[in-house]
Amino acid sequence: MCGRYTAAKDFTELIRLVGVVMARVPILTPRYNIAPTQMAPVIYNERHQPVVKMMRWGLIPSWAKDESVGNAHINARSESLPSRNAFREAFKHRRGLIPADSFYEWQERVGKRQPFRVMLKSAEPFCLAGLWERWIKPPSRDHAETDLDEAPPSETIESFTIITRAANAVIAPLHDRMPVIIAPSHYGWWLKDDDPRSESHKMAMERAPDDPLKIYPVSDMVNSPKTDDPRCIEPVRIDRDMFERQWWGDG
Repeated sequence: MCGRYTAAKDFTELIRLVGVVMARVPILTPRYNIAPTQMAPVIYNERHQPVVKMMRWGLIPSWAKDESVGNAHINARSESLPSRNAFREAFKHRRGLIPADSFYEWQERVGKRQPFRVMLKSAEPFCLAGLWERWIKPPSRDHAETDLDEAPPSETIESFTIITRAANAVIAPLHDRMPVIIAPSHYGWWLKDDDPRSESHKMAMERAPDDPLKIYPVSDMVNSPKTDDPRCIEPVRIDRDMFERQWWGDG
């Protein structure tokens, strides 16, 4: 799974590469420990044009009765996107790219959970495959009727999920799942407004970027979603007998 990630880089060039309308780009501050329920940037198509918007992590299906449903949908397995009710419609019509520059995974040994940071060897930012949804909070009993055609903005939540796949050979010693990283040449394919069962969408999810991965241990301060500062991505020394050293570093 993918339960934490970072977006600390300057994404100006990456966003320009996707073709986003730059006038619509929000001010993005460095993030070193993005956690579920927090707001993060998502690139998606609006009127056939890529735009970027801040959304809440944890997809809330349009049919949900309560926003807490999103807590169980921070990730979506690529194998079940076309069939799972929570993601089926979003996969057809609301695919997105999640800007990032690394993600965290944990390995447990002898009762200790050690976090590791996974990034591209080049340290360049990248995009994760995602889905997004727009959820309108049902009116309360005290306001069951309204003269408004639409719910006010404060009652509408836009949220997203990160798609995962079976781990590759580099990640497998650490975790059996990993987020889907979309190659830059496939950004347009993933956002394209056509049948998600097409070969282009399948290739976008299955073909990883050419850039190899780098893995290194970090402080357990990333365990707290309240901690979001540069110390989260600094490498630390750990017991090499407890954690297998041979798969650290470049993949």
